[in-house]
Amino acid sequence: MSSSSSIIVRPRDPGRYARPTGGRADRPRLEAVLPWLWTAAAVFIVAVPVGGLVWRSLVVADTGAIGLDNYITVATEPGIWQAALNSLWVGLATTAATLVIGVPFAFLVSRTDMPGRRMFRSVAVLTFAAPSFIAALGWILLLGPRGGFLNEYVFDPLGLPRLSIFGAGGIVLVLTFFLYPLVFLPVTDALDNMDPKLEEAAESLGATKWHTLRAVTLPLIVPPMFSGSLIVFISAFIIFGPVALLGTPVGFQTIPTALLKMMAFPPRIELAAVLGLPVLIVIGGLLILQRRIYGRRRYTTLAGQPGRRRITKLGGWRWLAWLFGIAITMVSLVLPFGVLLLASFRKAIGLPLRPENLVLFDNYRELVRQPEILESFWNSLWTSLLATVLSIVVALVAAWLRERGRSRLRPVIAPAMLAPLAFPGAILGIAALVTYAGSPFWIGGSLTIMVVAYLIRVVPQSFTYVQAGFVQLNSETEEAARSLGASWMETMRRITTPLLRGQILSIGVLNFVLLFRELDVSIFLYTGGNSVAPVVLYNLASESRFQLMGALSVVMLAVNLGVVLLARRLLRVRLTY
Repeated sequence: MSSSSSIIVRPRDPGRYARPTGGRADRPRLEAVLPWLWTAAAVFIVAVPVGGLVWRSLVVADTGAIGLDNYITVATEPGIWQAALNSLWVGLATTAATLVIGVPFAFLVSRTDMPGRRMFRSVAVLTFAAPSFIAALGWILLLGPRGGFLNEYVFDPLGLPRLSIFGAGGIVLVLTFFLYPLVFLPVTDALDNMDPKLEEAAESLGATKWHTLRAVTLPLIVPPMFSGSLIVFISAFIIFGPVALLGTPVGFQTIPTALLKMMAFPPRIELAAVLGLPVLIVIGGLLILQRRIYGRRRYTTLAGQPGRRRITKLGGWRWLAWLFGIAITMVSLVLPFGVLLLASFRKAIGLPLRPENLVLFDNYRELVRQPEILESFWNSLWTSLLATVLSIVVALVAAWLRERGRSRLRPVIAPAMLAPLAFPGAILGIAALVTYAGSPFWIGGSLTIMVVAYLIRVVPQSFTYVQAGFVQLNSETEEAARSLGASWMETMRRITTPLLRGQILSIGVLNFVLLFRELDVSIFLYTGGNSVAPVVLYNLASESRFQLMGALSVVMLAVNLGVVLLARRLLRVRLTY
């Protein structure tokens, strides 16, 4: 007998576990139906909402006739054209402001010796993780014309005129400091990864630092600038929460608030569908244009040493740059969310800020005592969690078919999964209401319709993350399991999914955080019987119940922050293990 030993793995039942060979008829049953299951899901979450929106826009409510009468009515609706122009203005102004702030800030953080650079990166992530409409609520408490904290305790004692956050300027301010991370973070990454030899070569040929910056550095960060600014424009163009809170009191209306006005009693859903279609087409066209531009141009910034960056010494200017970063941190994070925390400990907003006007947990106890608020909070938790899980399941099936399967559907899987990106929150809410509220689904006014809309909302990013994981995953491990007789389900459960746990956990946390504070979709599907936390928070602000609003805002932010920290801990433990 040889001194060496070998291990032979034999299936317990070769007849049962042997991998089938041959044609399509020999495939395992589950693998054979996977393309059909994915097709049904794609039709349900993509084709049905778009088709329902188009069909409802053509049906005249009074007569049931099919035609373009609704389009003519919307074109002559008072204020519609002004709302469209306002949306365009807000989108363009916010995009320009985020570029002005985000690009220089990214350069300072990535390429200079400014103090606090790691902190400023973290602040940008935390800013984007917080809901925009909650930031707007904070600014109402800060710069409300009557009782605003800064007006009352800063501007009045200094003899300065009071400022008002309400109106177009206030909307752009809030959106700028909420959305600037969409430009700042990708530009920072590009500057971090840029090959320093390109800039060194330019300077060796006699170029000044300013000329090198203008002719070499800036052109190489055009892709992240363009991508980030496009997402900023789309977000600002169709965002609902901040516009409704800061624009409605002064009569400033954009497309989302015009849509909500059409849904007031009596609801004119067919007109809302008409108004939503052009927005859907424009945003879809912008996303296609972005992909085509990237497909035709090449930008090489990475050369194997992303950690070696050219650091510019600012000298005495470094502390001025630090003050610039501190100012952004204060405006985007500390002030709006700090004043909400303070409001949660006040008896009354209108009374002076004195010890007798402060309480500890009274407002938080009041949240628990109100059944509607408590129920809406739990509704948000389980609907967000369920939609997150469903989106990951759909993404896993779609990514497997795209990267491992042999179905003829492979070329259309990615476009279909990414198509919901063209659905802004308000338009998605209208499309879900038009499609699923009536026949044949009849889920209007229920939490089920919330789950469906949330699922559509996060499917694109779930697919993007999971597909990226499949691309990086070596298929040999899965093939080895299949060759030993494991079924498709067993391979996915014991091999593929554990190897993708990092991507799944990351996108799961991102989806939950986004859905837990989702207002733009929820407000259009809310009927009173399917209350969720963001809608209740919006109603509290509308009713000027600022103490409860502050307490619920703090709880929602604490839940999101806790989920993020827990996920980071789990990822660290799993990676270490």
